Amino acid sequence: MIPHFVIKNPMNKTRATGKVFADEVTPEVLADVCLRITGQTDFTYEYVGNDYEDEFVPKSYNRGRTAVMLYQGTAAYVSFSERQIGGRNSSVQSVPTAFNRFQMNPYPQKRLYYYFLSAAGAATAYQMFIYRLMRTVGFAFLNDQETIGTTIQPFISAEDLMSGRKLNTGKNQSNNPTYLTKGSDGAVEVYGKTFGANKYETSLLCCALSVLCRASGTEARLYQVAEGDLAVLPAASQEVIRRMGRVQLIRTDMKLERAQFEKGGSLRSPRYMLNLFSKFGDKRCALCGCQVPELIQGAHVWPVSAIKKEPALTQEKRLAYALDGENGLWLCQNHHTLFDMKLIGIDDSGQVQIRPDLDPSSQAYIQEITTCWALPSKWLTGRFLWYLRQRNGTV
Repeated sequence: MIPHFVIKNPMNKTRATGKVFADEVTPEVLADVCLRITGQTDFTYEYVGNDYEDEFVPKSYNRGRTAVMLYQGTAAYVSFSERQIGGRNSSVQSVPTAFNRFQMNPYPQKRLYYYFLSAAGAATAYQMFIYRLMRTVGFAFLNDQETIGTTIQPFISAEDLMSGRKLNTGKNQSNNPTYLTKGSDGAVEVYGKTFGANKYETSLLCCALSVLCRASGTEARLYQVAEGDLAVLPAASQEVIRRMGRVQLIRTDMKLERAQFEKGGSLRSPRYMLNLFSKFGDKRCALCGCQVPELIQGAHVWPVSAIKKEPALTQEKRLAYALDGENGLWLCQNHHTLFDMKLIGIDDSGQVQIRPDLDPSSQAYIQEITTCWALPSKWLTGRFLWYLRQRNGTV
């Protein structure tokens, strides 16, 4: 038996563009793929329509930009890049779909590959980060050396992944679809947006974390922060993450946030945390620079307990103020406690003040652990200052 390819020809935009998968993945491309995987030059292939279905190829158009090659009892799933990678997310969108197809198929003898159709736009820092995630979850790259000039290496630990994500973080924090940190118990936490193209990166990150956490015997959590009607990742992605294990999926939407808000006097909501990440980036205490994520907390400027006691506010308005990222700072446990107990404060100019009636030894301790005595001016937005005045009673 010689290698045989089955390829769904119609693509998502075939009706609009008239282009089919065979226009990109030609027999010449298949010949190169076959040689690299099997060492064979003889092969057969068939491009099939939407109605075709077998145990490897589902009905519908070509989801995941994938061809399946059968040879000697092994199914090789080969996902292909685009000819021209046009933007930050364009090459990422098909990968989780291809991976989900691969993982959901119970066939025992299977392999997962990726093939670059072109190097154009393929080697940006962000794309390289995505390739490392792919390598971590099991993709073998067939022609990475020839096209992008390097051999893709997997991440070796959750900490390695977090470091890679941090290096790749853009200057505009609000554009980042996912944020990685550690909770107070040491578990890796992912705050992931689940709408639009963001869901693809979130899915791939969690699959990579599953692999890494399984190897280290640790756990991770995904907080799925809803936007509009899109509350969670696609069902296939959730199922694959559950099957892989080690990553707990936690859903959060406004209904759940409201219920939590109405229960107690404080609020540590995933949405609030995501809003703080969007403004400030990775966890770092604003007053001492501590970057140990297990020790950093989201501190409300206008406390939730005070917001709840404001009689003129509707419940919806109270919740909106409690979740607003402008109503907060990253603070370490020490500075958060000092701030909540009003042993230190912040004035309207962003200057940190020690309560003057504290005994000298307490003042000396606070001075010793505090290295930043003025907040950056870019943080002092109109909304932030409004919350600060509410806290200080200077409205």
